[in-house]
Amino acid sequence: MKQMIRLILIFVLLTVSGFLSLSAQEDNAQRNKQIYLDVATQYNAGNREAFFNMIADPFMMNQGDTVLAQMSPDDVRGYDNALAAAMPDIQMNPTVAIAQGDWVAVHVTWTGTFTEPFSFAPFGPDAFPPNNQAITWTEMTFLRFNAEGLVDVAWLLGEPTLLFGQMGMFPPSEGTRSGTPIEGAAGYQTLSADELAATFTSGMEARNPGVFGEMIGRGFGGDNSGFYTDPYVAWGFGGAYSVTAAQTAEEAAFPAMLAAAMPDLAVEQTVTVAEGDWAATLIVLSGTFTEDINFFGMPLTATGETITWQFGAIDRFDADGKIVEEWIEGDATPLLIGLGIMPPMGQ
Repeated sequence: MKQMIRLILIFVLLTVSGFLSLSAQEDNAQRNKQIYLDVATQYNAGNREAFFNMIADPFMMNQGDTVLAQMSPDDVRGYDNALAAAMPDIQMNPTVAIAQGDWVAVHVTWTGTFTEPFSFAPFGPDAFPPNNQAITWTEMTFLRFNAEGLVDVAWLLGEPTLLFGQMGMFPPSEGTRSGTPIEGAAGYQTLSADELAATFTSGMEARNPGVFGEMIGRGFGGDNSGFYTDPYVAWGFGGAYSVTAAQTAEEAAFPAMLAAAMPDLAVEQTVTVAEGDWAATLIVLSGTFTEDINFFGMPLTATGETITWQFGAIDRFDADGKIVEEWIEGDATPLLIGLGIMPPMGQ
């Protein structure tokens, strides 16, 4: 009897400790998300140092590349200082933030008015004159927090040409999302506060990343329209767009062309974050440009070189497991340079 009681006590202790461990992980996830949101509030109130106090020293970050490098907060403080000096009213506005375990995935819309010269050493010794224009750009970040609540890994994804094009530093660039622009509220914005809160507690953290896996398993360039509602909301430069199944199928022409140019094209999910109806994934694509292709009327000659690029996606799923709205961020410059569509930077 004593042995039986001892076994029962051990079982209870293991069960409780397992529950507490899981609970602690979830608590950390919400703690990490709140840290980020609080920092954004402080940043917008003028305390920009709060952002850098959130970062471990040293930490790992990509620098417009698909690999991480060791950096210190000072390495990124200079760039932020340059932007804030050029746009004194700069604001960082989290669109959506989801957390799981040690990771937080965030989509951010940045705004500011370019009223002062922009000077940053990597762009040369001369300052760029202000154009007094309102500037808007978007980014997606995947942040890993350590036990102390500091970011020790940061993946930043965005399209710099959209920012610098508006500032007059690069030729103007437009977004590439297809679909019909939506006037007024769209997607999550149409939900009540209670409905929106419920999207984070639906318990679909296992199912939704599985959908990502199914899509990737079909191969790059396949028709993925069946994974989306018809229509769904695609967020891009300029706002929200309504995209039909037919338009989603048409969009497959571009990745299919890439798959033809790079038969060994590989797709890897490097980070996945899921919370309720929401899921985010960081994807790295790599392939060898071995086949000549006709790129929408432009003949491209194979170079035999390996091309690697990445993008991030944040999606909200409905009760049936279909995507109802989506954000995608990434810099296509390495791909366009590798294909010979765009000259290497500096040329």
